[in-house]
Amino acid sequence: MRQPQVVVVGAGLAGSLLASLLGQRSINTLVLEARRDPRQHGSQGGRSINLALSTRGRTALARAGLETAVVTDGMPMAARLMHDRHGQLTRQPYAKDERQAILSVGRAQLNATLLDAAAKTPCVEFRFEQKVTGLRDDGKAVLLGDETIESDLIVGADGAGSIIRQTLERIGCCQSVTEPLGHAYKELELPPVNGQHALDPTALHIWPRGGEMAIALPNPDGTFTGTLFFANETFEQLQHEHQARDHMANQYGSMLQHVPDFEKQWSTNPVGFLGTLRANRWHHGHTVLIGDAAHAIVPFYGQGMNAAFEDVRRLDELHAAGTENLPEVLFQERKPNADAIAEMALMNFVEMRDHVGDPMFLSRKALERKLGRWLPKMFTPLYDRVSFSNQPYVDALRHGRRQDQLLRRLQSLGLGR
Repeated sequence: MRQPQVVVVGAGLAGSLLASLLGQRSINTLVLEARRDPRQHGSQGGRSINLALSTRGRTALARAGLETAVVTDGMPMAARLMHDRHGQLTRQPYAKDERQAILSVGRAQLNATLLDAAAKTPCVEFRFEQKVTGLRDDGKAVLLGDETIESDLIVGADGAGSIIRQTLERIGCCQSVTEPLGHAYKELELPPVNGQHALDPTALHIWPRGGEMAIALPNPDGTFTGTLFFANETFEQLQHEHQARDHMANQYGSMLQHVPDFEKQWSTNPVGFLGTLRANRWHHGHTVLIGDAAHAIVPFYGQGMNAAFEDVRRLDELHAAGTENLPEVLFQERKPNADAIAEMALMNFVEMRDHVGDPMFLSRKALERKLGRWLPKMFTPLYDRVSFSNQPYVDALRHGRRQDQLLRRLQSLGLGR
């Protein structure tokens, strides 16, 4: 390859999608990835396998001509299905139009699809097992061992532990803080029963328990990917498999019955960290951060990947338009939206964990859907704005707060009962 016009650090979801878009525009792009090629060596299991794809992500995939291929592999989820302690179910549609759905997609398959698409373009080169050690102090070159690679644009898409962001911090260009949630997660697989999904495959399943919860997302192969979200102290207390089984039996019996090898999975699958990463600046020189490298969030709005893909789409649009000082322009646009979705993800954790089984909350959600159907031009629920539109997150949050105040007033007047 000739001197790269763009260097992308990280061949995960955001980095590989960006490489595909740039390659389609004949931009010489070099992608550097510290891991081995996951298409040949597999990906790490037991950790954050499933993702929820919604409109923002689909819009970015469509720009690359990949939406149809990805959607075909996904599982539509049109509603939440809440499981109470007694096994009773409550279904709550996601959108005012119940034909709309978010998609459960597998991370490994999606990453492979994006890598294959980028690799088909002759202007993209992937170099795996290449550990970037940092940036040159002017932000105009990446350091790869003894090699220095200059480029017109350097994109840090190397995740929450980003070497590029750490370098920006080291040279005094940015500061970041990671705010722990105080909860962690552990993944479980629910196998098929007689070749069929063990639970309703058209919904995202939630076991809200106040202070903690579990969820499960369907996969095309008949399995469900379940995730336990417990307080750090709870994981510390459940040191032995029998203690964990007792806790699951008491709180999540309708999930546990579908995990025949629970003890093995509990002891094998790791406990994952949950937190919100906030950086006060994402750019320096020719370098800009995107996705989790800039704004990792907790997963409770299903928007981490979608927000990263939106970063990718806007970067590609600005680059195609010949935008001067692109790193700063992208940061100024995306930073307020990243802050907004981080806040909404934290809000949704409390909603999913504590409120989705509450009768008053369910009544307010039912009223919200009715108003959305009756007054579609005047009233769009927050979830629709976030998951089924490309409205900037910051605008969605502002409108959502106003509408929540209205709903609470209407509910206090006796409407929605």
